[in-house]
Parts: sequence; structure tokens; C-alpha cells
Amino acid sequence: MFTSRIFRRLFIPYLLLIIGVSVVVGLVGRRQLTEAYLDRTEQALAVETRLIARLLHDQLKPSSPAEGWADDLRQYANLTGYRITVIDSAGVVLADTEADPKVMENHASRPEIRQASAAGEGLSRRPSGTVHQDLLYFAHRDIGADGATYYVRAAFHLAQLGDRLRAFYTALSGAGLGATLLAAAVCFWIARRHASPVVELTDFARAVADGDLSRRVLSAERGEFAILAASLNAMANSLSNLVTQTRQDKAELTTIVASISDGMIAVDRQQLLLLANDAAAALLGFDPGDWAGKHLWELVRNEQVLKSAADVLGTGQRATYQVSPLAGKHLELTISPLPAPEEVSRIAEATTSPEQTRIGADAAAQAGTAGTLRRAAHGLVIVAHDTTQSVRYQDLRKEFVANVSHELRTPVSVIKGFVETLLDGAMHDPQRTADYLTRIEKHVDQLTNLVSDLLELSRLESQPGIPEIVEVNPIKLIRRSVELLAPAAEKKGHQLSIDAPDELPSIQGNPDYLERAVSNLIENAIKYTPQNGTIAVAARADGAGVVIEVSDNGLGIPRQDVPRIFERFYRVDRSRSRDMGGTGLGLSIVKHVVQSHGGSIDVETQLGAGSTFRIHLPRQKI
Repeated sequence: MFTSRIFRRLFIPYLLLIIGVSVVVGLVGRRQLTEAYLDRTEQALAVETRLIARLLHDQLKPSSPAEGWADDLRQYANLTGYRITVIDSAGVVLADTEADPKVMENHASRPEIRQASAAGEGLSRRPSGTVHQDLLYFAHRDIGADGATYYVRAAFHLAQLGDRLRAFYTALSGAGLGATLLAAAVCFWIARRHASPVVELTDFARAVADGDLSRRVLSAERGEFAILAASLNAMANSLSNLVTQTRQDKAELTTIVASISDGMIAVDRQQLLLLANDAAAALLGFDPGDWAGKHLWELVRNEQVLKSAADVLGTGQRATYQVSPLAGKHLELTISPLPAPEEVSRIAEATTSPEQTRIGADAAAQAGTAGTLRRAAHGLVIVAHDTTQSVRYQDLRKEFVANVSHELRTPVSVIKGFVETLLDGAMHDPQRTADYLTRIEKHVDQLTNLVSDLLELSRLESQPGIPEIVEVNPIKLIRRSVELLAPAAEKKGHQLSIDAPDELPSIQGNPDYLERAVSNLIENAIKYTPQNGTIAVAARADGAGVVIEVSDNGLGIPRQDVPRIFERFYRVDRSRSRDMGGTGLGLSIVKHVVQSHGGSIDVETQLGAGSTFRIHLPRQKI
């Protein structure tokens, strides 16, 4: 297809050129050939007519009849190819080689005869009334032997000129046809020679347009095609590198955006989503796989979010909004306008070279002004930060402060009351003084325990890891905790037992912290188990770790309170817990110790039937 197309484009101009040249050559050649042929014929006709007249000079006399030299005329005509005519002075035809003189009209008025009568010779070109053909006439006047005037006329048939012209046109046509065939062959050769690189370049362009950037032009042509092929290969290499870099940048950007814990959404001027990560879908409540091609208002149903986006899009100024609650979450939205593409290009161009860094900084600063942003707000970037934990921590902090204040206020108020009572005169009563001092000591112990637990909990929360990690034997750990609390259990008549094999795998951790956690569980079991209860401490190997259980048959925990028992200062029965000297921080400390060692804690309980606290500790800290 390309070969025929190139052939047509090359051959048609050549064909038109050959036809034009042939026509011009034919016209000019006809004229030149005609003039040259006639000039030569006229000269030859004049010379031969004079020669014939001289040969007939002695025969042209009255005593010599025409029949005597008519044969000579025919012989001369055969030799020269001319028509020969002899005319007397009166214009009567005496002899003619192609017609009968008797039937021929008088020739005195013929142009060549009149010219010969006046000048001795005459020439004319005209059709013959006798033979009805175009002839070239030359007449020569001669004086016969009798002194009479005679005219010898020779005529050349111009039909011979037509034959010559036809032969010329035939030769010219042949030459034109040969030139046409030669031009066709040359054009076909050129078309075939150039079609291959053109086809290759076309296939290359189509492949690149279809996204195949690995395609290259392999043509070994020289000249312009070689330069074009090299340029296209260089362009393909640059484009491939650019696309590869763009894909890499896009993949990096996608990975970075996907790994950000904050939600991120980019929209255009019409609020059509350009980018969104899974965190944004989770925070704003839409399907992470169904945002492409949709508008912001189709995915986010919160009126406050949509109004905030519309405000920033209208003003072009960055703003931060608090949105709560949204799907049970508290969010902080930071909405920034996207600059116009030409503004980005201008800043990028201004910062491409080191010497233009200052210019780029100035351009960036200008782009950051409110006026520029108003002109360049062609979209938005919405960053949603989940502040639920922060709000919860604030609430917990307030609750913690309130709880600490309450826990401190009660013993301090009691101590102050007893001290004031003693100062008012009760100290003089030994029995009352002893009772008041006992109560003051109890509340001071409660304050001491509270402050100690607060300090311990603060230390656990503030330090990055557990200090002094060593190999810990779980059996020894349990036995020390049981021995420490055995007197308290005996005081209430409890049966405190250990159920554990002699050999257990050691664990990595801080023995003091782990002993404190187990002791707290045993101490709680003693406090909340009625007199003569049963408390069992068990341990067993479990996969890659150790499980320690503390069970009792005490009061149990209501089901609705189970999720909160590990919170600080949370008590199921506040008044009873406080009377028992509890601070409300014991289980919080246990939870922090266990989690710091990479473990977990859970509880099984039944109201009125007792509880079982279970600690899972890995052999090595996770």
C-alpha cells in the first residue's frame, strides 16, 4: 500500500513532465522540422529545376515535338521524384509528367509562372487544381533555341513532408513512451526503496501511540531517514525514561499516600476525585474501591465536610476545620487549594537550576499569597486526621484528674477532720485519740498506696521499654508472689494454692514488674473473696509462651463492667473498694506490665461465682 502510494506520488509528476516536454518538443520540432525541410526542399527543387531546364534547353524548339522529349521528362521525374511541367510563354502546358497537357488549363496565371515571367524564377506553395494535392512549385524561365520563352516547372509533393512529420511524431511518441516506462521503473524502484523505512516509521509511530515504548526503528537507511530514525529512537528512549520515571513517581506517591494513616483526598475544580487513600475511605465512610470518577458529594454525606470544601474552593485559602462526630469519629480536616497547572509549571521552571533558586523561592512565595491562590484554586487537597483518640485522651485526662482529685480529697478531708477534732480537745481523751490516730494512719496508708500506684503507672507508661530484661523462671515468680501474700490470705481464712508443673519454659522480662502484676491479681482475689474462700494460682506452657491464671470463688464481676475493669480508677463497687484500701489502679498496672512484655490479659467471671484472670506471656518479648 505504501509502495503504490509513494509510486503514484512520484510517477504522476514525472508523467505530467514527460507529457509536457513531449508536447513542447512536438510543437517546436514540427515547426523547426517543417521550416528546415521546406528550406532544403526549396533549395534542392531550385537546383534540380535549373538542371532540368538546361538539359531540355536544346530540345525546346518548335521543330522538336513534345513527344520527343516527354520520355526524358518522365525519366527526370522518376529520378527526382518531382512533377515536371513545361509551359510556353502563353501559358499553354506543353508537357507534364503526372497529367495530360491537353486537358490542363492555361497556367499563365499561376503564381510561380507570373513570378518567373517577371524575375526569371518563381516559387509558390499551393494546392494543385490538376492533381488535387499540396505541392511546392518552382518555375524557371528559359529561352529556347528558336528564341521563344519557355517555363520549366518542378513540383514537390508536400505529402512527403507529412510522412516525415508522422515519422517524427512516431519517434517522439516512442521516446516519450520509453521515457515514461523508464520513469515508471525508476519511481517504482525509489518507492520500493523508500517504502520500507516509511512502513517501519509508521509502525513505530503507531506502536508508540498505542503505548509500546519498547519499540525502536531498526532501519539501516542512510541520509535523512537515518537522521529521522535516530531522532525517533532518541525520542522513544526519552519518552520511555519519562514514562518509567512517571510511573515510578506515581507508584511511590501511591505507596506513600496509602501508607499515611491520615485520610487524603484530592479533587479538581468540579470536586471530582483525583486521588483517595484507604484511610480517607475509612474515616469519611465510603468504599475505598469505588471512588474513581465520582464527585465528593457522592461519597461523603456530611454537610459540614462539603461546606468546608466549598468554602476553601471559593476563597482559595487554606483552612482547618473540626468535624465531629462523623461515623463515631472526631476528625480534623485540613483543606488546601491545588494550584493551577501553569502556576506549578512556572514555579518548577523557576527552580530548575541552582542560580534560579532565589527566583524559584520568590515565585513560590508569590504563589502562596492569597491573591495568587484565588487565581490558582483549581482543586483541593483534603487531609483528614482522626482526633478520636486525642479527644478520648482529653476526656480520660479530665476523668483522671477528677478521679485523682476525688481519691485524694476523701482521705485528706478525713485526716484533716480528725486532726481538727484532736486539736479541739479530743487529744486529751486517750481512748478517742488512739482511735482517731488509727483512722488517720489508715487514710495516710491509702494516700501512700495511691501515690505509689500513680508513680508506678506513670513510670510504666513513660518508659519506652522494660528495663533489666533477664531470664525469668515462672515457678519462682509465682511462689514469691504467693509467699508474699500468704499472711493476708490466712488472715481471711482463704485457701491459697499453686497448681503448676515443676518445669516450665523461662520467659524474658523484668522479674520485679512481673511479680508486681501477679501479686496485684492475687491481692485483688484476696480482697474480693469472702472469708474462707479459695484462691488458686496456676501456670502452664502454651505454644510459644506461658499462661498464668489467678482464680477465686469470690464476688465475681458484673458483665457490663468487664470491658472497663482495666481502666484507671474504675471500681465495680467504689465504697467497698475504698474501704478495702484499693486505689483503683491495680488492674491498670497489671495490664501495662503484661503489654510491655508483649503479652495479653483476659478475664472470665461470673457474678457471685468468682473470677479467673489469665496472663499470656511470650518466651521472648515481642
